[in-house]
Amino acid sequence: MTQTLLKPDEQALAEALTFISGFSSVVLGSVTKSGQPHTSYAPYITDNSHFYVYVSGLAQHASTLKNGMVSLLFIENEQQAKTIFARKRLTINCRVSSISRDSQRYDSLLNTMQARHGATVKLLRALPDFILFELKPEQASFVIGFGAAYDISDALTALTNAADHLSA
Repeated sequence: MTQTLLKPDEQALAEALTFISGFSSVVLGSVTKSGQPHTSYAPYITDNSHFYVYVSGLAQHASTLKNGMVSLLFIENEQQAKTIFARKRLTINCRVSSISRDSQRYDSLLNTMQARHGATVKLLRALPDFILFELKPEQASFVIGFGAAYDISDALTALTNAADHLSA
């Protein structure tokens, strides 16, 4: 049975914007080449309506990201949830591509990541196996609770632009 998502009102969109602003990392749901599900997480930044993660090429999630699709999950802390059965969550399905180390954007994006996430990024930049991935949002849903699930795909630009201010 497919859940019917509601069209969001201004209050639901405002809540989604506030919700995403509380995160520095995101859960990554992807699939291996053999079709096995894989879940991990990574710190992220946003820029120009896209998400960016910087991960080791030796990690399994790097190889699954190379498959070209990922689902991002921002989920409410269990201790803050009204009920464990309806935790607030934002899911964003994205297309994935990598950013070349030779690209002008590569250094600019990693400078932004370092400003947001600290000195560890400087250390990771020196490691040759790390890959910068661009995640282009295509579809999103926001669940506030029981009977309150919204299709916020039309608001993706506003959502990522709001998150851009956090990365700056």
